[in-house]
Amino acid sequence: MKYRPAVVAAAASVALLAGTPAAGAAEDGLNSLPACTDVSTAFGDYEQRDLKASFDIAADELVPGGDWTPAKGSVTNLGRRDLAKFGVSAYAWLQTEDPELQKLTRFVKVEVRAADGSWQPVNGTDTLDSTPLPSGQTRSYDLRIRVIKDVPASLGGAEFYFLGAFADVYRFPDTGKEVECVADGIGTGRFDIRRATTTPKPTPSSARPTPTASQASPTPTSTPTSAQPTASPSTTVSSTPSATSTASAAPVPVPSATGGELAETGGSDATLPLAAAAAGLAVLGAAAVAFARRRRG
Repeated sequence: MKYRPAVVAAAASVALLAGTPAAGAAEDGLNSLPACTDVSTAFGDYEQRDLKASFDIAADELVPGGDWTPAKGSVTNLGRRDLAKFGVSAYAWLQTEDPELQKLTRFVKVEVRAADGSWQPVNGTDTLDSTPLPSGQTRSYDLRIRVIKDVPASLGGAEFYFLGAFADVYRFPDTGKEVECVADGIGTGRFDIRRATTTPKPTPSSARPTPTASQASPTPTSTPTSAQPTASPSTTVSSTPSATSTASAAPVPVPSATGGELAETGGSDATLPLAAAAAGLAVLGAAAVAFARRRRG
């Protein structure tokens, strides 16, 4: 069976006042007061203008097993009279025919911050506050909401009601009869339940990957160390040969004593004048022999 939210809120208002300490000390029959909207059903002309309620939740998606999500509710007395019989409740609600989900207090947990700063659990339509609300006053409440880990998969979200209720009097327009009833102001919100998505892990391959050329380790190359610089020989040759020079000279060919062939020696620059003198003596000897033959003939 489905219920309209307004009907559920009215029933909650009655239960709220019936469970408050103030209601216990009120007039007889207070805990059985009907909803003002039900009393005026035949005429449909009841609308309270005294109480305004609002609700705000920090996130519109809750994760099962996640942390508490902050929320805030407030009520304001807009009328000129004080609301002596007054109460506040907060609860999640879902229109469903699933019997497993009709009582959301098993899955959606609510807590309210008390005056001493501690967090107190709220069970369904239990009363958060039953203190009379003076005219023109606004009262705010810090709440926190969470969804338990083992929530049914069929629960995708819910509405949240923050409700203020007070005892009012309805006057029938045809007879003028007055009936005491319960009026309410409702602040609503909604949250969805987001389940974490799991990404399948890739199956590891048994084959070992072959590194590509760009992945292969480069062949290490040795870095040349700096060597002691070696002085290069000077290419400038002095125009005047020095007898005391120790530089090696190019080998000079000299006549062979046996076959008239030139022999290479590795002598120093000091042997050059001696070789030249020997060559000059040989030329002079040859010239003397030729001159002697001409005179004989």
